[in-house]
Amino acid sequence: MKRISDYWIPCVMGVLVILLIAFLVLLQSDGKISDTSIEDVSAAATDSLDMSAMQAADSNMIKRLYGLNPSEYEGIVLYYPVTNMDAQELLIVRMKDTSQQDTVAAAIESRLTAQKNSFEGYGVEQFELLSNSITEISGNYAFFIVHPDAKTVLANIRKVL
Repeated sequence: MKRISDYWIPCVMGVLVILLIAFLVLLQSDGKISDTSIEDVSAAATDSLDMSAMQAADSNMIKRLYGLNPSEYEGIVLYYPVTNMDAQELLIVRMKDTSQQDTVAAAIESRLTAQKNSFEGYGVEQFELLSNSITEISGNYAFFIVHPDAKTVLANIRKVL
C-alpha cells in the first residue's frame, strides 16, 4: 500500500523542475524585442525636453565619442553637449540583435567614465548629473540618458516600446 507522500513528492518535484526551467528561460531572455522605429523612440524621448544644451551628432561624432560604427546597428541617435562645459547627453541605439548588447554597454560605460573624469573636481553640477544618469539595455534597444529629467525621458521611451 502506498502512502500519500509517495504521490505528492513526485508532484512537488515536477513543479520545482518546471519553475527552474521557467527561471532559466527568464534569465536567458535579454528583454523584449521591439518593432518600434528609432525615429519614434527618439521623438518620444525628445518631444518634451529642453534640447538647447544638446546637438544632434553625425556618424563621425558617434564613432569619436562612443567607438560605435552606426552602420553595424539598426540605428543610433545621439544628442551630445553643445559645449564641452556641459554633460547633458542622450544616446539611443537600436541593435540588430541582442548579441550586440555587451558592445553597446561597454561603449556607454567608457563614455560615462570619460565624462566623469572630465568633470571630477570642478564641474560639480555636471558630475552630479552624470552620477544620476540612466543606462538601460533591454532587448534590441539601449539608452543612455544624462539629463535633469532622465526618469521622465525613460518613462516616455517605455511608453512607445
